[in-house]
Amino acid sequence: MRSGALVVLGCGLLAFSASPPVSVSLRSSFSAADPLLEALETLALASPDHLFSLLDHFPLPLKPPTPEESHNAVLNLAKNYLLPPEIAAVNAGLALHAASPKLAAQHVHESGIEGCEDWVDWYGSIACDAEELRRLVGISLAALDSESRPKIKRLQTDHTPPLQPSLDAPRWTAIHYADPMVPEFSSLHGTLLSLSLDVEYVLRWARPVVTGDGPYLSGFGVALDLKKMDYLAVDDRKRASSTSGDDSPDNESQEGDENDVLSCIFEAMSYIDTEMEENATTNNPLSTKEIQDLGLKATSFLALFSNTVSSPSAISLCPLENSLTPLHILHTLSANFPRYAAPLARKVRVPDTVRDEVQDNWAKAIMGMNIVWVNGRVLEGEVGIFGLLRNFARERALIRSLVELGLSRSQAIELVMHPVHSGSFDPPPSKLKVKKGTTSGSAKRFTQEILRTDTENNAEEGASNEGQKGYDISPKWDDLLEGFVDSSDRLEGGGVILWRNDIQEDTIYAGWGTDLTQLLRVHPTQLFSPYLRLRVNIINVVLALDFSQPQFFALIANQVDNIIARGFPVRWGFVPVSADDGDGHKMARIVYYVAQKFSRSEVASFFRSLSIAHTQQHLPALSWNIVHATFNALGTVDNFADVASGKVPSVEEALESARRWAKRLGVSGENGEGFVNGRWYEVGDNFLRDLQNEATGQMQLLQELVFLKELTVASVPLISTFFYDLPTTLSRRNPYIFSKAPSSVHAPSSSTGNLKIFDLGDLGKRTGWNPLTCAWVTSGESEKTPVSMVVIANLDSVEGQALAQEAVTFISRKESQSRITFLHNPSTSLPGGNVSSFFAHVATSDLRELSPDVLKRALADLETQDATQVFITEGIQLRPDPLAYTAFITTSRLLAREAGLRPGEQAIIVNGRLIGPFSPKSEFVSEDFATLETYEMKKRVRRVAQAIEEVLADDTELDAFAYANLVSVASSIIYADQQPDPSEAGLFDTVPRARTSSYRLLSGSYTKFEFGDRENALTHLVLLLDPLSEGAQKWTAILEKHEELFPEVYFELYLNPAQHYEIPLKRFYRYSIEPRLQYDNKGNEILAQVTFNGLSADPIYTLGMDVSTSWLVRPREALYDLDNVQPSTLPPDGLHALFSLDYLVVEGHAWETKSNSPPQGVQLQLTTSSSVANYTPSVVDDTQVVANLGYLQFKARPGTFKLAIREGGGREVYDIASVGSEGWNSPSVEDSGEELTVMSFEGLTLYPRLSRKPGMEKVDVLAGLQQHSGHSQTVVHDILSKVLSIFTPKSKSTTEVAETAPRQADINIFTVASGLLYERFASIMILSVLRNTNSTVKFWFIENFLSPSFLEFIPHMAQEYGFQYEFVTYKWPSWLRAQKEKQRIIWAYKILFLDVLFPMDLNKVIFVDADQIVRADLQELVDLDLHGAPYGYTPMGDDNYEMEGFRFWKTGYWKDFLGDLPYHISALYVIDLVRFRQMATGDILRGQYQMLSADPNSLANLDQDLPNNIQREVPIFSLHEDWLWCETWCGADRLHRAKTIDLCQNPLTKEPKLSRARRIPEWEEYDSEIAQFAGRLAAEGKIHSSIATARSDVLANVGLVQPAHNDDVEGTSGGNDLQRPHDEL
Repeated sequence: MRSGALVVLGCGLLAFSASPPVSVSLRSSFSAADPLLEALETLALASPDHLFSLLDHFPLPLKPPTPEESHNAVLNLAKNYLLPPEIAAVNAGLALHAASPKLAAQHVHESGIEGCEDWVDWYGSIACDAEELRRLVGISLAALDSESRPKIKRLQTDHTPPLQPSLDAPRWTAIHYADPMVPEFSSLHGTLLSLSLDVEYVLRWARPVVTGDGPYLSGFGVALDLKKMDYLAVDDRKRASSTSGDDSPDNESQEGDENDVLSCIFEAMSYIDTEMEENATTNNPLSTKEIQDLGLKATSFLALFSNTVSSPSAISLCPLENSLTPLHILHTLSANFPRYAAPLARKVRVPDTVRDEVQDNWAKAIMGMNIVWVNGRVLEGEVGIFGLLRNFARERALIRSLVELGLSRSQAIELVMHPVHSGSFDPPPSKLKVKKGTTSGSAKRFTQEILRTDTENNAEEGASNEGQKGYDISPKWDDLLEGFVDSSDRLEGGGVILWRNDIQEDTIYAGWGTDLTQLLRVHPTQLFSPYLRLRVNIINVVLALDFSQPQFFALIANQVDNIIARGFPVRWGFVPVSADDGDGHKMARIVYYVAQKFSRSEVASFFRSLSIAHTQQHLPALSWNIVHATFNALGTVDNFADVASGKVPSVEEALESARRWAKRLGVSGENGEGFVNGRWYEVGDNFLRDLQNEATGQMQLLQELVFLKELTVASVPLISTFFYDLPTTLSRRNPYIFSKAPSSVHAPSSSTGNLKIFDLGDLGKRTGWNPLTCAWVTSGESEKTPVSMVVIANLDSVEGQALAQEAVTFISRKESQSRITFLHNPSTSLPGGNVSSFFAHVATSDLRELSPDVLKRALADLETQDATQVFITEGIQLRPDPLAYTAFITTSRLLAREAGLRPGEQAIIVNGRLIGPFSPKSEFVSEDFATLETYEMKKRVRRVAQAIEEVLADDTELDAFAYANLVSVASSIIYADQQPDPSEAGLFDTVPRARTSSYRLLSGSYTKFEFGDRENALTHLVLLLDPLSEGAQKWTAILEKHEELFPEVYFELYLNPAQHYEIPLKRFYRYSIEPRLQYDNKGNEILAQVTFNGLSADPIYTLGMDVSTSWLVRPREALYDLDNVQPSTLPPDGLHALFSLDYLVVEGHAWETKSNSPPQGVQLQLTTSSSVANYTPSVVDDTQVVANLGYLQFKARPGTFKLAIREGGGREVYDIASVGSEGWNSPSVEDSGEELTVMSFEGLTLYPRLSRKPGMEKVDVLAGLQQHSGHSQTVVHDILSKVLSIFTPKSKSTTEVAETAPRQADINIFTVASGLLYERFASIMILSVLRNTNSTVKFWFIENFLSPSFLEFIPHMAQEYGFQYEFVTYKWPSWLRAQKEKQRIIWAYKILFLDVLFPMDLNKVIFVDADQIVRADLQELVDLDLHGAPYGYTPMGDDNYEMEGFRFWKTGYWKDFLGDLPYHISALYVIDLVRFRQMATGDILRGQYQMLSADPNSLANLDQDLPNNIQREVPIFSLHEDWLWCETWCGADRLHRAKTIDLCQNPLTKEPKLSRARRIPEWEEYDSEIAQFAGRLAAEGKIHSSIATARSDVLANVGLVQPAHNDDVEGTSGGNDLQRPHDEL
């Protein structure tokens, strides 16, 4: 919208007359829960471990008769177990009814025995009392027949008591169907808790829900948007009964009181100057200049209520209450901003001090940006109250875990958000006092050993780096230089790397210069491009490839050669490697031979021939016939068989050097690997992208060094090995040490290099392992050992003992800063050997610290004598404990299992980070331990050590053991917390998210407000808010009640206003949130609702719901048009709208197991699930996996469902490997089945993994594309691959499914209507369709926008006129750029989701605008051949010549773009859904939309512009012009031929649609018939909306708008609107 239309909005809105209230409530459509069980489930959500403790108090003496008493009974008990924040969370959860979906997801159970209301199911036998239960359990335990028992199916809604860690899973399961208020509950509950650990106690509620409607909900927002009325879109049938707004409602709320106070304050304030006063007096609209500083004025106004500045004396005249804090004022101002815009602009001055502070902050934070931090973590995306409560619970657990280490709350919070975790690191000298034994600590040594900045390398590296030039490189480059290794073949004596080109030597680069200042003349983003013509091997790429994989032929012959030909400054080399002595080994011999005997160009020709031959024959595997023939074509001297079998000595020497090179660099040979100047990358689909990013970063470093004259002309000879020769570069690389690059995060969790960090404190609680009781081996030289390594191995195996020996060798170094302990992970459960028994003895003797020399001698004596004698000699007493071995083994195996290790696997946990598991062929030697220590110190540990030192008091003194524990556990907690959610890492290549306190850089003398107790808070919440933003409207509503909602939370509010060019908030807003349930005097819940009081009676508003992204909500009851709320027409008691939460969204991202790409086109379905025998499931919903992030979406109510591949091509190609309901790394269907449970108001996100069936590796589910109209499959796939790059992230079901719907109708029509006028049009359109066909017809309505009256009316109309109907809906995906204006949202739904909006068995659908009259049989469109196009549209009319000046498609962009192609109108179009899905048209449209919508000025007519803009890639079949006629664009001489007539908007006259509709002869007839039918229904009491019953001829010309002087609420549109006319729907 343009300011010309918006300035009117600012006119004198202070003088709001009293008007009837508008209230909104939201009710769940799920079954209501029993109040007592809901309270217990809510407690279980807040603190799962305490549910069974509370149940020990049941049954209560008397059953609480009311919800209030039920809730209080549980809360009173909970206070004995829970802390205040958790009690508040339970109260908030009850107010939100947060547990109701979980209870609604459960079934009501019956025992089948009269009087047995609480019972235990023991494998089909029912125990109604404790005696019977003990008898059944005793029989089973005595028979020892657990293996023959059927496996009990566990549900996600089950509860189990917390148990001690155990290696053995319970063999038996008892299911307790509980009613905690019956007398038998206590005895059954107690008996189950007393049974042996072999019996698992599972609790399910017997009757979790009660009959009746679902609860009234809170946790939602409601907006009343001021509506733009360029074209009148108000129904005229109810206007005659408008009522006066003079009657004030008698239910004025606190909100109204606060509005009155704020109005009083503005009234008491004087105008800035006489001009402002005159503008207000004459009711002039706000000028652009007045609008510009509204944000600054709001900030200044709030500053009046702080202690920073003195309040004007005028304010003291108003009855201010203590509750009117700046937060309350901000909430009232933002929530009702249209009311206060004018006085804010004209009465509030902006002091220079405020302006200066705001402008200073704009230099530090983007103007107008909203950001929220929780303990330094940025909250991403839209976070509602449910997400906020979940985040706070997470933060409380995090801070408490650090408090357990001895820190205060404020110290713990400062530690997690310390700047060292998120930026470059250059530590100051240490001041912390650490004592080791009797030797006092040395700050100097700590500074040198712990906090030194230069990386330590092993002795060999130190020697090789002598004499190297040092460079003054800024710490900001530390991350870039991390993990570099010398990937040259210098240490192998050369001859290993086969270079494809040499920029310094090859003649093709003769014209390039060697002046390094070239780097300064190229833009940083173009350094990696042909623009840089520097004759230096500045970027050296070495590829280690197994040439038995034919795809690498193409990599060398096509991609590499193409990059060389284009002149990129890259030197390419490759090394033939293999994982074994198979085909890869033989191919390595062939390649080395060819490279030794022939020139580089002949080698290139050899690879090209291999690539072409394999590609032409579509060979996925190596063909030795092709290799042999290509080899012989070279005319070689030696026999092919001799070369391949290893009979050429020079080749074998090169191969041996390559083996040493690969071993030194940790190259496995299994997959392609590459080094970019020594930085490792996986050679996969993203390698060239990684190369570009890495090379650009490296050259930007070189660019800076040239600018600083660190690199000069004399440095040119050093450039080719610059990165290899840096002191931080390693000579040896162990792949397990360095985490993989982001492009490789899709690798399995056990892969080498994947970053996996455990919270050691949490790990100890789950396994019983305690670092405080371990025997740690330390060097004895270091006063501080901040690195703690846990070596996990089969200590009785040769490999395990070798790893232990290497660890002891490493720890023996005097410079070691680590301590090491050992855990035994045997491959079998058989009794252990001497070594594991010895370590068990040592580990359980509370030695705390142990000398590596003593351990080394003890291990050496194990074969010959009792190793404990070594300890006795040293004066060390080992405590004899016969149970030591069992305890040690149990703890070791539990920890190994929790770390994801299989029995017998080896790994190292260093400060919580898992290194491994190691493959049998790999090695981890003492040098690797040293490298690991150095890497972890630089990457994480040294930062934590520095942060701990700074947050601890200056006089803090720790002994070395306590210091080591503090640093190691704190490090594990902090960096485990930083790891992204596995789903995010898998989907978006998300990097670790460090916390930050950057907001402290902001100035806050006038723009900062603080609330709460900073020192004792568990959570620090910080908000940077634009005070006049939609975010401020919601956040202030929540935080206004922070004291009760979030105890022990301290928060800071920084105001970050923006400058505006239009009114920033054009809506009134309310948010429903209460800290606790409110009850009436009978103990029943007071229903939650939001109310708007005192609205201006004149404007027209659109009511919109602001709900969680996982909610699908629709209006359920409303007697008035919610799209056009007119307070002046409402009765004194106002408007009440009841909305219904119908469904929760189940969304997800599906991926193939091997390629990690979306299984595009696969159709999935949700079906019902039941444990009842012979149950036939029915389909709940189905969808198609789209290419955009593999996205899928279902709608469902709470319950348990099965995920299945729908019958068709997808089921033939794929099996479901995992449902993915537990995150990215969810268990397989073999382990957890195909079921999922929807049981939270936050919906459910799935990450299904699909695996291809054997023989289907290359099959495309979308196969079958036909080539029509010159649009080939290649063209479509080209455009699809382009748009998908925007979104690409850095078992067969044989169950018979019941048919849930009959065969689809002959004609399927979908339409969208919003507001009563358009729903009236839609009814008439339906009638016109039916009057002109004998085919069966089904209408599909997008449910999102329909009113309660239409939802009530349409079933009766369908029955009367004999048509089918169905409501469809689709939640806007979070990854797709959203629209804000309702009109544009409606347009988007017409085009963006066609492939997933309808059931998968619907083949063709026709869109018909709601305001059309149909005169032809639409069966013609159904039968029409679209010639391969996915849809057919009618070109825009071109023969109403008086409209020529408005035909925007004939000028500017569209004229140039379209050429000879027509521009099509979107009022009528037919979609071939089969073809649409085959061509992935939906993916292409969404991708194009995502690109174009980044510019808010693009896609003016979204639903039309989008398909027209891509019609060269996705063809449009042009329908004959007779299919659509409208008075605006088409000549009157062809009206008689029109098959449909559309009421297009007329930008010239802006005539209301009702006026034009009445000029269509049959329209009045249809309208009258519908009105009479509605009147009959109302008379019979079948419908209740009075709007639907009014006659159509009432006030036919009301609202007629003259084009020259439109006086609607927001004024006339600017001229630009006239260039882009479009129907409102």
